[in-house]
Amino acid sequence: MKRAVADLRDGRINGVLTIPPEFSRRVLTKSDPHVALIEDNTDNFVSATLVGAAGSLLTSFSAPAAMTRISPAPRLDVVEVYPYVPYVQYLLPGIIVMSIFMMVMIGGGIIFIDDKARGLHEGYLVTPITKLELVAGFNLSGTIKAVLAGVSIMVVGSLIAGVPMPFDPMRLMRLFVVIVVTAFALISMMFLIMVRVNDPLMPRAIFGVLNALLYFPSGAIYPQQGFPTWMKWLAAVDPFTYAVHALKSLVLKNTGFGAIGYDLLFLVVFSTVCMTAATALFKRTL
Repeated sequence: MKRAVADLRDGRINGVLTIPPEFSRRVLTKSDPHVALIEDNTDNFVSATLVGAAGSLLTSFSAPAAMTRISPAPRLDVVEVYPYVPYVQYLLPGIIVMSIFMMVMIGGGIIFIDDKARGLHEGYLVTPITKLELVAGFNLSGTIKAVLAGVSIMVVGSLIAGVPMPFDPMRLMRLFVVIVVTAFALISMMFLIMVRVNDPLMPRAIFGVLNALLYFPSGAIYPQQGFPTWMKWLAAVDPFTYAVHALKSLVLKNTGFGAIGYDLLFLVVFSTVCMTAATALFKRTL
């Protein structure tokens, strides 16, 4: 039970169904049989589905013929691990990631292409620094802007949404780490997409499509358990998915790095791959 509840808090599972040892005997004697569902109530969609599914299992047992002091019908006891989570808090992690992405689109896409259109790009090329240093410089400058946007929305959004203990030092430290890693991953992806683009209208044309393609499969507004198979595959390679999951774990559950280690690992590897590919594609010529 201890391991199951720990996995529940870390987000590895969505619920724990406990069946008491005397359940079968209580069903046969019709002496108030019941089971308990310990659920992660931070996601109302999933928790309601789990309660409905577990409740439907108990309907297979016969209903009582008459009302008695002790109910003979099996019943489900629901145990919520966390306080009630309003939908505005559920949306907050996705809003934070979206604010980071909006700044990334400006700092990592439009500015770089506009520099090419204005001729500023030529000044970069005559410097003696390497391609990796140029790409890293672009990405770090965009990351700083995106981190400022993400931290601002995180603080203001936590106060508006009523997140418990919004200024807990350890929570703020973990959130800052996730925001920095997320910003760098998204800016690296955006630079990779724009590294060979020359038309200033191109990034503005694809941003809307890219926004929808990354945001909606991430689970920011609806749990991924209800997605069709093709969308689950899309979510599996979407960096938004891991950023949103990490922020949900910290904002809604106040977990530690153990619950979001895989998310951070994916974002770091994703950043490395995008940086390496962007550096290889970056041209030192006009």
